[in-house]
Amino acid sequence: TITLIICYGMFHGGMIQILAGMWEVYRGNIFGGSAFTSYGGFWMGFALFEILMVITELEPPSKDGKVVWLIVWGIFTLLNLIGTLNSNRVVQFVFASLTALFFLLAAGVNNADIHVLAGYVGIVCGSS
Repeated sequence: TITLIICYGMFHGGMIQILAGMWEVYRGNIFGGSAFTSYGGFWMGFALFEILMVITELEPPSKDGKVVWLIVWGIFTLLNLIGTLNSNRVVQFVFASLTALFFLLAAGVNNADIHVLAGYVGIVCGSS
């Protein structure tokens, strides 16, 4: 099933979000455009990374590298959350839960229990 997840990550999570970001910029919503294109790029990069790990002989990154990568996205998302403070509560909740998700995923790289908790937070975030 990882193949299915990667395909949807690349196209629905990636390409469609980048297109949505471009439409948001066209409508004059720079914040929405920045958010959609950034997270679309995240999913495209993640999918490409997973594909490269399968079709090449590249060394997988160290766990520390994954932690740093997830923390950077957590910080970026936290900055976006600050940008939503004048927005409605739904948008604030999405960015708050996504911020928590990135930091929990980073902590979960080295702790299976936290990784499971991150999965539940991801389900809540994705459902919002």
